[in-house]
This record gives sequence, C-alpha cells and structure tokens, in this order.
Amino acid sequence: MRADVEPGVSFGDLERWFLGGLERPWRDTQLLCLPHSGGNASSYRAWLTAVDAAGVDVVPVQLPGRETRLTEPPYTDHATLVGDLARVVERAGFPRVALFGHSMGAVLSVNLCRALEEIGVPVAHVFVSGHGGPSQRPASTFPTDASDETILDALGATGAPNYEGLLRYPELRDMVLRVIRADLGVVLTGMVAGPPVQAPITVLNGEDDPTPAGSEDLAEWAEVTKGAWASHRLPGGHFYLVEQGEAVAGVIRAALAAESAHRRTESRNA
Repeated sequence: MRADVEPGVSFGDLERWFLGGLERPWRDTQLLCLPHSGGNASSYRAWLTAVDAAGVDVVPVQLPGRETRLTEPPYTDHATLVGDLARVVERAGFPRVALFGHSMGAVLSVNLCRALEEIGVPVAHVFVSGHGGPSQRPASTFPTDASDETILDALGATGAPNYEGLLRYPELRDMVLRVIRADLGVVLTGMVAGPPVQAPITVLNGEDDPTPAGSEDLAEWAEVTKGAWASHRLPGGHFYLVEQGEAVAGVIRAALAAESAHRRTESRNA
C-alpha cells in the first residue's frame, strides 16, 4: 500500500473506479478523466495517451455498468454520482488532482470539482470538452422513451467513435444502449451553472460540433471559475478528440506545467 494513503484505508472497493488501479507509483499530477454519455474509461487510453508523460498520470474513471463494471447497475442521477465520486477520490489519496471530462463528463468534472473543493481536496485544473457552458441547459437529442433506432441515429449524427461497431455487433449495441439510457438520467439532472470553482478551467471544443458546444459563447465559462480560464477550438465535430488527441494532450500538458510553475513561485515567495 502506498505510504500517502491513510492507515486503515483499503483499496479494495476503490480500485474498480480507476482504470489501471491505484497500486502504482504516481507522478506529480493525476488527470482523472470522466466519460461522455455511453462512454467508458478505456477510450481515454487512446485519446490522451500523449498526456501520460512529463509528470502527469492519465487516470480514466470507470463508472458502473460498463467494461470491467458491466454487472453493476449504472447511475441515473447526477448529484448522487458526483457525491460518490468525491468520496472515492478523497479516499484514493492522489498527490495532486486535475479533471478532464467530455460532454456529459464535462458537467461531471465541474460539479466534481465543486464537491472536492467543498471537502478540502484542491483541484489543480479542470479541462472541459464538448460542452457549451453554463447557458447550456440539460437536454437530450432523443426522448427518454426513444427506440434503439432513434438513439443510434443520434449517435451517428454526433460522430460517436464506436458507431459502426454498434451497428455490426448486437451484443455490444445492447450493452451500450443500456448505459446510454441510464446516462440520460445523469445528463438531465446535471448542469454546469452554479458557484464558481477555485480551480482554473480550460475549455476545448470541436470547430464543427453540431451540439451547443459548437455554437455557444465560450466566454461564459469564465463565470464558472474564480481562477484563470482559456478556450481552444480544434478541427472536428463533437468527437474531435478521436483525431485531435495529440493537440489536446499539448494543451493539457502546457496548462498543467504553467500551473505547476505558478505554484512553485508562490511557494518560494511565501
């Protein structure tokens, strides 16, 4: 067990929340990655592999109901999920936490940051992707009782990276649709608007995103933080991450390096 973990705390029920587990040496910062609706932890291994260097550990969060947690019931309420995640992250004892979330995960990351700061766990940086900001109200591109075909059409319209596989493999399709229907509850019960966080925020979106993330005024994100904020638009649609992983990784590395340098300067001047 790592020396920085409170004595008596077992990793047993925490390991399943983080792809790659917790029994490993940590670098300076752990970037916890929260999935989009219907997404899973392993997708971040491909998208953000270039971040996993220079003092940063990419730690994808594995939510119930998917991949290694397939038999567990998925969450259907945003606040419940955020509250449980905050307790899990606090108990995990990461040296320094940063958050990344795409689409549904962007809303989760902001509210997780609020919850962590409230219980005394500082967050170094929040990276939000594929979301329009505080003016984007909870909404879905399909009704709660939509047919499988309607949901698949909506996924195809946003360029979901596993779309072709869903059409080809019925078992995969059934598993993903089950999670998406549950995630709809999380999406419809969560929103970005709320008290500003202390952590700086970086916003990333695709230039051709057909969702509100591609059309909203990103300057509204400045209302969500008391710290610095920056925004970047990269080529691509809602799932621009598939093609722009290297560019996203560069933005993340630069932002975390700048924050680390600022922290060292403040420490020397204290």
